[in-house]
Amino acid sequence: MLNNPQTGLTPEKLQLFIAGLSGLNAAEVRKAKILFIRNELSQLKALNETMAGFSVAQGCFAIIPVFWPILWAQRSAMNATLTLQKDQIRNALIVWRDDLGDDAKQMQAELDAM
Repeated sequence: MLNNPQTGLTPEKLQLFIAGLSGLNAAEVRKAKILFIRNELSQLKALNETMAGFSVAQGCFAIIPVFWPILWAQRSAMNATLTLQKDQIRNALIVWRDDLGDDAKQMQAELDAM
């Protein structure tokens, strides 16, 4: 779940995306960037929901003290993953702010709401 290579805005994923933009006009590049960020936001939402469901299962194990260290480690890893992905999307929005125009503000608001 946390180590899925498709999840997150990794440098490799971003480089492949940027390479695919060559030869497109400015309007098409803008549309592609908007779609790319929107897809990343959708993946983040799905991951957040998956982790929320997993938290219910963790709650069942939390009644047994021997599991507490494991649950703490899992919770820390889950929070770190969400924070990393939010930061990656936020960084892309900052870098592409001029290209995205008003859509950047809207996507930033969606990200902040998560």
